[in-house]
Amino acid sequence: MKTYLLLLHGNGGARARFQLLFNYQDYFSPGYEMVVPALPGFEGRPYIYDHEDQWRPFLKALGEVVKKKGASVPWIVYGHGIGGSMLMEWASRNWEIEGVQGWRPKHVILHGCIGASLHKRWFPALMRPFWLRQWLQILVSNPKLQPVWERKLFLHPKAIPVSLKKQFFQDYRECAAFPYFFDMITIPWYRKVQSRIGDRPFYFLWGDQERVVASTHLPLWKAGFPNSTFDIHNGWDHFPMLEDASTFARKLRTIMEELDHR
Repeated sequence: MKTYLLLLHGNGGARARFQLLFNYQDYFSPGYEMVVPALPGFEGRPYIYDHEDQWRPFLKALGEVVKKKGASVPWIVYGHGIGGSMLMEWASRNWEIEGVQGWRPKHVILHGCIGASLHKRWFPALMRPFWLRQWLQILVSNPKLQPVWERKLFLHPKAIPVSLKKQFFQDYRECAAFPYFFDMITIPWYRKVQSRIGDRPFYFLWGDQERVVASTHLPLWKAGFPNSTFDIHNGWDHFPMLEDASTFARKLRTIMEELDHR
């Protein structure tokens, strides 16, 4: 039976974040098929603001992907950055999908996700003003500043194809949802989610060179998720799917095989 591997990118991201991974589809074949959902507010799609529940449009979109592909077959879900945070929110709602009863992913892989260390980081506090988030988005997507951001975001920027780096920064410009996640992923949000799902056995993945969400904060995650697995990969920063796609593909395959044999 086929297993779907749902790949959920982080804030400002898009399908391009996993573009290189599809070059290694053979690593997962024939049993796995990779799926990258099209989320509202990303890649030029309009942002859907729900005054009652800001998470709902995103979780609904994920549920529609599962229904379209098939809710009766096994799913493994992988979330990177705020994509991992989004999966945590979904898990805290018992993986609800409208019109589907009792759906659960087979495994949950959370890579460099955001939550436990929010109170230790200055950046979320700095981003409280909405205009400042919009200003940051303009700065990150400015082509003239791309060399500066490459040095801040990548350990090995020369390893990434030029066209893909250009697309990476263009995706920030086209991400209407970008500023809103700073209101959604907060310290109270994390505490609420952790209280609901902290006993679940997730698989947390980090790079030892991680700068966006430093792996030095891993003890905070371990305290909040004592039944989970924590894996620190040597030599990785926040975007190994771009800088070292073949190793990243092998790592995902190894993780899935390990989880299947537990």
